Amino acid sequence: MIGVVLWSDNSAGKAVFWCEDQGDLAYYEEPAIRVGQGAGFDTGDMVQFDVSVHRKLRIADNPRLVQEKAASHLPEALRHDSPLAAEPEAEGKRQHGAQIIPFTAKPGPRQFRAAQLKA
Repeated sequence: MIGVVLWSDNSAGKAVFWCEDQGDLAYYEEPAIRVGQGAGFDTGDMVQFDVSVHRKLRIADNPRLVQEKAASHLPEALRHDSPLAAEPEAEGKRQHGAQIIPFTAKPGPRQFRAAQLKA
């Protein structure tokens, strides 16, 4: 699989890759014995890696650098294209997402039907 590094922490030996198939992100973690010894990746680097799925999570293994800074603009572009980055809509306009409804206690004593039943 070919991908682009969206985030990396070279001191911890971790990275997140955006995959060429536009599927789920792939997560990479260096084996504990190699942390800090690897080449490390920077945001925007193009990498090639093996991918497996473990508990519904894509895991990247054996990543190799294909090209440095091949898509250094990508993480920022994704941030700007995100629905979260859009300006808040004016008051009174309908939101195109989930409506959050707060839970409030009902007035009066709570009654538990199971407690009222006797065998």
